[in-house]
Amino acid sequence: MIIIDGVTESGGKFRPSAWAEMLIEGVGLAHFGADHKIHYLPLIEPATINGNAAIIIDESLEEIRPEAFAEIMRFAAENRLQVRHEEGSIADRRVQQPTRRHYQTQRRHT
Repeated sequence: MIIIDGVTESGGKFRPSAWAEMLIEGVGLAHFGADHKIHYLPLIEPATINGNAAIIIDESLEEIRPEAFAEIMRFAAENRLQVRHEEGSIADRRVQQPTRRHYQTQRRHT
């Protein structure tokens, strides 16, 4: 899976704090359900990691929705956000932490 942290390459916190939700919605990977709540495609979700907004993406999104995937990655590059790859999938994380979107991860420096 790919994780885009709301932290710039220079270590600054990216603003606004709702950037992840706005970006996911803006590329058409979310919709409002009959319950009047926002629902995200199962291959992507906003999260809070170490106190910062983030996006977690299943790599298969690139094949299923290439335009949306490319736009998200372009946004991350243009805004110099930290991007990293981790083993596993969003589904694995949901099984491990089914009711939480707040993750603590160890940052890898590359």
